[in-house]
Formats: sequence, C-alpha cells, structure tokens
Amino acid sequence: MRDPQMCTVLCRITLDAKTAKQFKEKIDDEYRVNMILDNLPLVVPIRRSDQDSSTVYQLGYHVGLKGQYSGSKEDRYFIHNHLAFTVKYHRDPQTDSARIVGFQVKPYSIKHEYEGKWNEKSRLTTCDPHNKRTVVSSNTPQEVEAKKEIIFTYDVEYQ
Repeated sequence: MRDPQMCTVLCRITLDAKTAKQFKEKIDDEYRVNMILDNLPLVVPIRRSDQDSSTVYQLGYHVGLKGQYSGSKEDRYFIHNHLAFTVKYHRDPQTDSARIVGFQVKPYSIKHEYEGKWNEKSRLTTCDPHNKRTVVSSNTPQEVEAKKEIIFTYDVEYQ
C-alpha cells in the first residue's frame, strides 16, 4: 500500500494458434475484465465530451479491441497488455492508516520491446522505471496473432 509501481513485468507469453483464436473471439464478443480491490470494483474513467464534460465510469476494461492500421482496410485485433492502475485512498492523519476508496485503470495495448535475448533481468525499452519512461499511449499496439510474443505489464499509482 502506498508503494507506487512502474512498468512491472507480470509475464511474457507466446501465443499459439488456439489461444490467439480464443483472444480474438473474446475481443469480438466485447469481453470485459473485472477485478475487485478491498471490495471495490475496478472502473475505467471516461471523460464525456458533451457540454458538462463530466466523468462516467465503466465497470472493468475490455480484453482488447479491433481496429485497422491507417491506410489499411483489414481488421486487426489488439490486446490490452499494459494496465495503469490508480488506487485512491483516504489517510487517517492520527493513525497513518489508509482506507481504499477507489480503484481505476487505464488499459493500453503496447508492443513491448527489449534489447538482446529475454531473461529475468531484461529491461523493456518501451517502458522503463529507471529511465522514467512510462506508457502513455497505444501508438504501437500489441497485435493478437499466433507465434506473437506478448509481455504483460502494469503500473500502480496512489492518490
């Protein structure tokens, strides 16, 4: 608690044809990932673009999305493999204890890269806490295809 994490690698997998097909089906069916932290559901904040520009919250986040590269008409599938969590808490100044009051996420699809061969000490070049490089967009999304490597990562920020 109250210990921020930045670009923590969760796991690295290589998709086989069956798993890639299953992910694509889940994306087509608009599956959502739901999580709970201290009995609070995970929400995705979405800014409304109408006159009051308020924020609405969706429960959970989509497994991925379907889209096209610019200039192409072919649909591609992209997985959300980087999660930027925001844990909101209330601190009691007398006891210094904290109570969680909100659990939010911004999902990203990013094709992580690293130098050399992968091992436990490999550092990602796409997000690296040592170089203060964070994931802030899905400009290079992670495609869902057989034999593609996917690295899952996350950040945790406390407010």
